[in-house]
Amino acid sequence: MNLENPFRKLKVRTLLLRFASISIALGFAQGIATTVTGTKANSTASVLSFYILLFVSLCLWTSTDFKPLKINFNDFIGRLPNNYSWLRTIGLVLITILFSLGTALISLYIISLIAPSFINSLLTQVPNTPGSQESSSTITVILTWIATVIVAPITEEFLFRGIILQRWATKWNIQVALLLSSLFFGILHANFVGLSMFGLVMGVLYIKTRTLVVPIICHALNNLLAMGVSLLPNKPITANSLDSLELLRSHLFFGLVLIAMSLPLLINFLWRNWPRRSMVTPYLSNFSSRQ
Repeated sequence: MNLENPFRKLKVRTLLLRFASISIALGFAQGIATTVTGTKANSTASVLSFYILLFVSLCLWTSTDFKPLKINFNDFIGRLPNNYSWLRTIGLVLITILFSLGTALISLYIISLIAPSFINSLLTQVPNTPGSQESSSTITVILTWIATVIVAPITEEFLFRGIILQRWATKWNIQVALLLSSLFFGILHANFVGLSMFGLVMGVLYIKTRTLVVPIICHALNNLLAMGVSLLPNKPITANSLDSLELLRSHLFFGLVLIAMSLPLLINFLWRNWPRRSMVTPYLSNFSSRQ
């Protein structure tokens, strides 16, 4: 039985270099397309297209390493456990969303104390974002749903849980890898605290089930619910109504309540399912179970 770990040779810095290379190439291509078509490079549709092409290309490029490194794709993805309890998992996703919403509200409030003009400007732009769906073109709406509900769950779980977590677990141990990969995931999102917790939960689910299918579906459900909230009617926000930032201050207590409700449940889940330091990665576990 060959238990040689292929993730010893699959470096995270290689991912970052490829990310930069693809970004530069897409930037040049987008610049040429902008010149030829006369469209705005910073339009929502252009940004969404850039994101989709960037992350899909990065995943495809990374997957070309699987054959030379002898990574079995089935072991990498894993198999869904028999009679898996989706009801509990959906409940966990809902709890994580509550925590993320709570941390987002508190983060906005803290930032408003430091830079009120920035928050003022940010919130007055919210009704004009693609999330409102009212002023968006059909192509923008389609790209938004594709990027949020399909591309982001698949590519981000592939990269952060499938590649980065397992690479760092090989370099250090699975506990350190789980923490660092989750923090890295959070840093790349606006709501750092909420998304770091989300990364922790997704990582634990991946380690526990040994399949990327579960975190991908949970990630998609999380984003789907977030997109659904954006469809709800919202009251237009004007700069004048935010002079004293009463809106954020009135939501501070609500954010604290959401965290108080969700954090104990999340801590209990992580405590009960936290991996042992000596635990092997999901890939090696899947590989060894077939031998």
